[in-house]
Amino acid sequence: MPTFSADQLRQLGIKMFTAAGASPEQAETVTEILVDTSLHGIDSHGVRALPQHVRSLTSGKIRPHAEITVLKETLTTALWTSAHQFGHVVAKQAMAAESYRMGWVSTVSPHIGALYYYALMAAKKDMIGIVTCRTTNYRTTPYGGKEGRLATNPLAICIPAHEEKPILLDMATSSVAGGHLAVMAARGETAPAGWLLDKDGNPTTDPDEYNLRGGFLTPFGTYKGYGLSVIIQALPNFLPGIDIGDERRRGITHAHTFMALDPAGFMPAHDYKMRTDALIRFIKSCPPRPGRQVLMPFDREWAELARRTREGIPVDAPFWAQFVEVGHEIDIDVNKEVGL
Repeated sequence: MPTFSADQLRQLGIKMFTAAGASPEQAETVTEILVDTSLHGIDSHGVRALPQHVRSLTSGKIRPHAEITVLKETLTTALWTSAHQFGHVVAKQAMAAESYRMGWVSTVSPHIGALYYYALMAAKKDMIGIVTCRTTNYRTTPYGGKEGRLATNPLAICIPAHEEKPILLDMATSSVAGGHLAVMAARGETAPAGWLLDKDGNPTTDPDEYNLRGGFLTPFGTYKGYGLSVIIQALPNFLPGIDIGDERRRGITHAHTFMALDPAGFMPAHDYKMRTDALIRFIKSCPPRPGRQVLMPFDREWAELARRTREGIPVDAPFWAQFVEVGHEIDIDVNKEVGL
């Protein structure tokens, strides 16, 4: 598979988005989030999605001049909607909108990518960041069920630290994120047993039963993960137009919650971050079992960030073919742009 530097993909992404009608600021924001996601090894939500977002622009699903409408606002909460603006642009503004250093912004918008990016934004300001997402793609079964009633309902939480990396969790509450199955199929991989059901509710390990043939995901962690998924799906129920069955008819795709909490309301931020350091070091002091490592959540992604910054970002051949195809549609020779 071809491998590119982050700068190559940034320059290409910005050029493709602007050619499709995005403003330079929108192009830079969306491209930066997608490239950062790939640098962390989260290929399911990284640059592989870039051609899809460009097509959303050219088809009119995303409209560069669409405004963010503030439906309701208090000192610490806000309710926004923007069905046709880039979700990434809306999300970044939402997580930055904490005037009182403790706030909750809920939004209805298109796809925003991997949630870790926005939770980490809060931690960089010495705040705790929490982000959830509910989609309208109800293809995760309840525990014990054989048909979809839930979305993948991801959750990200980031807790700032001082000398250590922040504690960062980003996970779907389904057995796997749907985008990861597209990556597995592109690489000819099978899914672990228990992740998937076919359209008739029978267990399968073929990712394309989900990707192409109407199959379903199971909730992670049996009944406990199922319970968490239900909570995340219910959390944005106050958002407009997301009554069960109405979302697709109204063109709504994702409902998000962005929370930023300031530890300084309870103790000095420096002391809080030092305590986070102490917790991380205590956990990592645990002796590992034979052949295993004791890692914190997101340690693998931090390591991948360092490796891919040095060695480049691989793009699976089927996804690069999509770059080439979409580039042709907007009169950009993407192979020439990256020197292939």
